[in-house]
Amino acid sequence: MQTIASIPSLSLFASPENAIDFYEHAIDRDEAIVSNYWQLGIAYLFAGREDDARAAWFIPISTADPDTIDDLSTQLIDALDREALKQAEISELEKSWSLRQHIQALAPNFIENIFQAIYLGYMTDRLTPDLLIEWQVLDLVKTLSPGSIDDDLLDRVLESLMIIRMDLGLDLIESCLLLTGSKRLAIIDKLLAIAHGLIDRLYLYDFVTALVEMCDRIQPNTLSILQFLSYVHCKVDNYPPAIAAAENYYQLASSSRDRLFGSFMAQRACFSAGDWERTQVKSDIHARLLAEIIALNPTDLDRELDRHLILTSFFLPYLKDDPCHTRLLQNQVAAIYPQNIRSTNIIQASSSRSTNSNRRLRIGYVAATLKNHSVGWLCRWLIHHHDRESFEIFLYCVNTSAENNFNHHWFRDKVDHTVYFGYDDREVTAQIRADEIDILIDLDSITFDRTCMVMAEKPAPVQVSWLGWDASGLPTIDYFIVDPYVLPENAQEYYQEKLWRLPQTYLGVEGFEVGIPNISRQDLDIPADAIIYFSSQAGFKRHPDNIRCQMKIVAAVPNSYLLIKGKSDPTVVRNLFGRIAQEEGVSFDRLRFLPQAPTEYIHRANLEIADIVLDTFPYNGATTTLETLWMGIPMVTQVGKQFSARNSYTFMLNAGIEEGIAWSQDEYIEWGIKLGLHSNLRMEIREKLRAGRQTAPVWNAKQFTLDMEQAYREMWAKYQAETQSNPSDRYNHN
Repeated sequence: MQTIASIPSLSLFASPENAIDFYEHAIDRDEAIVSNYWQLGIAYLFAGREDDARAAWFIPISTADPDTIDDLSTQLIDALDREALKQAEISELEKSWSLRQHIQALAPNFIENIFQAIYLGYMTDRLTPDLLIEWQVLDLVKTLSPGSIDDDLLDRVLESLMIIRMDLGLDLIESCLLLTGSKRLAIIDKLLAIAHGLIDRLYLYDFVTALVEMCDRIQPNTLSILQFLSYVHCKVDNYPPAIAAAENYYQLASSSRDRLFGSFMAQRACFSAGDWERTQVKSDIHARLLAEIIALNPTDLDRELDRHLILTSFFLPYLKDDPCHTRLLQNQVAAIYPQNIRSTNIIQASSSRSTNSNRRLRIGYVAATLKNHSVGWLCRWLIHHHDRESFEIFLYCVNTSAENNFNHHWFRDKVDHTVYFGYDDREVTAQIRADEIDILIDLDSITFDRTCMVMAEKPAPVQVSWLGWDASGLPTIDYFIVDPYVLPENAQEYYQEKLWRLPQTYLGVEGFEVGIPNISRQDLDIPADAIIYFSSQAGFKRHPDNIRCQMKIVAAVPNSYLLIKGKSDPTVVRNLFGRIAQEEGVSFDRLRFLPQAPTEYIHRANLEIADIVLDTFPYNGATTTLETLWMGIPMVTQVGKQFSARNSYTFMLNAGIEEGIAWSQDEYIEWGIKLGLHSNLRMEIREKLRAGRQTAPVWNAKQFTLDMEQAYREMWAKYQAETQSNPSDRYNHN
């Protein structure tokens, strides 16, 4: 009984019963063909007759000579392996999984089978740490040598192991990565793409940090790894290695584009830390690199590798208030973007749009920030108040989990359609086109490259920027929504987008939820009669010139203290404030550095400790300003020319106060001193802010929503009128 015949796969039979009948008759005709027993056992297994399957497989082995038993066992395992592969190819994963379990019982050290089973376990939601421990996978993998396993199989295994987010998973990933060959870097890049989602959507900081550090050890001096390494360390507030990775990236970069992005990464790390001395040194180099790219006007960019280009001008407004210069650079960089990012023919893709004039106007909002983020906190009221009878509302949540609690509470199921995506911007673009969106609103601006890639594709005939960082400058965006105050009258001169000014405010909210404070004057060792100034901003916004103004205010107001809070490197920020305080004659013991509050609700409650809030310049607060005004606290802001230097100005006016609005550094200092010295003035402002909660435009989200909806109607009417008069502009409206 040792004859072997070529037998068809069970996938060719109509049913397991047909296969059972076929092989039982084949065995009756010739008992010597052992492969018929293997196939009969597989057929029994697929029919749910597991005991019969084992019995069929055992018949040839039980009657064989001892010298041939090992050979027959090998034949059986090979037959099961071939069938498992064929079943997987036709997506019969359950059958393939069952076969892999039987192979595991027959040959527990067959590592290729274990790897195939790991992937099947991942695909069928069966893969667990306990299973990996039971199979002793880590010990087996450590016995293998590099190149002994096919890279494609390792690729599938490593993707599977990314769900084992613990030490065992990390150890296995490292051991498997060491086995990879020519495809190692491609596999690592795939793992890092998955890791991006884990950190941005699931906030698995420890696991992702350990993973990317491991990749850096295995494949050192690799640009894609260094990029993610710097990003992750910034995310977890570990700034020295974030800066080191960025600087290493810059040193290794060979192209102008890579050097520019390396410079941007170094700026991001230094800004995040609040290391302004190092940042200002690097800013001149960065400006030169940015000018080089603009002059080159490259048309050969790689769509995926160079998607970050539009982000590289991000920090210009933090450095100085010069929109004539910075907006020009932003527009020039953004103009390079679509010609390299676009992947489809926009006219052809859009030509099948519905012409039904009776349907509701379709409004789409695309963002990666519809979660516990400033944009999420601020735009929720517009979504809540939309007129659903006149507008069909679509939310495109990029890089956002459908299970995100904030998103679920405020956005999911609050509109007509909510769709969730990962990092694939082409999926987003395709969905927007399929939904035939009339007006697409970008909420991210250049805070997220994937959203920019969507907007660059022009998936909707009218495209708008609102609420994010500032306008992106993309030539595919038609309008930037502002108000009478947040940009000066001449601002259209340096904006690519048409400025659409709402009548009162470009943002309306219905206030903020407030928790219970976790700080007090006694906790901070501040006298009950002291004047407390408060400044709460990230390291990005801590311009030394503004800090100096704040120190001059504290120096001039007796018995005053400054509370400093914000995401940054605590040591760096303490040293920065301490140095300037010493230069301005302010004792360091008048400064208090606060940790981040556990929640936004507690942060808002903690604002009550402040007598006056001091805003930053040239990049003001936005959400922080609105929270301050909602809590009824006087504040001082300096008004500039750029959008980011006028947010507090428009919010203060639209909250009903002008006290504290300064038009120069000297006025900023004067207002800070005046508010510190005059308690009656502070009380008057508090009363105005409290009264304004009922009447001020910034707190009237319903009226703001009506203003936005009217803008949408007018934009659409304008688009229709223009395309009717010039049909060739139908899909390239700008």
